Amino acid sequence: MTQYACLEVAVADGVGRLTLHRPPLNALTPAMMAEVAEAAAQLDRDAGVRVLLLDASGNAFSAGGDMAFLAELNRKPPFDIKSTLYASFAAGVKAVKLAQKPVVAAVNGAAVGAGCELALAADFRVGSTRAMFQQSWINIGCISPLGGLFLLPRLVGLAKASEMMLLGSKVQAEEALRIGLLNELVAPADLPAAALALARRLAAGPPLALRAMKESLRRALETTIAGEWEHNVYVQSMLLSSEDFGEGVAALRENRTPRYQGR
Repeated sequence: MTQYACLEVAVADGVGRLTLHRPPLNALTPAMMAEVAEAAAQLDRDAGVRVLLLDASGNAFSAGGDMAFLAELNRKPPFDIKSTLYASFAAGVKAVKLAQKPVVAAVNGAAVGAGCELALAADFRVGSTRAMFQQSWINIGCISPLGGLFLLPRLVGLAKASEMMLLGSKVQAEEALRIGLLNELVAPADLPAAALALARRLAAGPPLALRAMKESLRRALETTIAGEWEHNVYVQSMLLSSEDFGEGVAALRENRTPRYQGR
């Protein structure tokens, strides 16, 4: 496994864990986000990994962009800024969002700005009671450039997304659960175990169907129902001929837990 300066990466029991590790608040730099992109892609390619688990060390998921990096941006020409954002920051978020395998984010504290965008890119978010989400871009005269403007209204509705985007409002853990930003809320001490339990539950599922389901959910946000009917029937025809489907039916008939192989 590749060694990284600002990440810790490990694989166990089908779960590829990617831990943000840049004390004290996991502030994001272009180099760190390039590492996120590389590590997420590597785990997505790893045949021994069925689920990605994105978490963070310390008391914050991520406080957002590093202050020194943000200060430099104001002195750069627009095309240099675009290259910086899309070569590193957007690449990291895209690698998480577009991973073929399910991604679980464990949010242990503040997820602000680009850190919030990174959490939004996951398929599931498990948070501790210390979790807090903030789309803080408006506070520094910017917009959300990493997918949040597309994803957030679809998760929490336009009214709440407008509050978060236009006012920079903070959303604390209990509200995050209520509006759909979090799938599960637990005590801080229970967060690692809860996130890992969800990741392992997904890892025990049928890999081919999980990948197809994730792709279809993403497509459904962007296309038409007529197009999805055609596409989903095509994908379903492939899944019905897989070994995993045969195993699932056999396990159902025999009243046992299926043993999926991803074939």
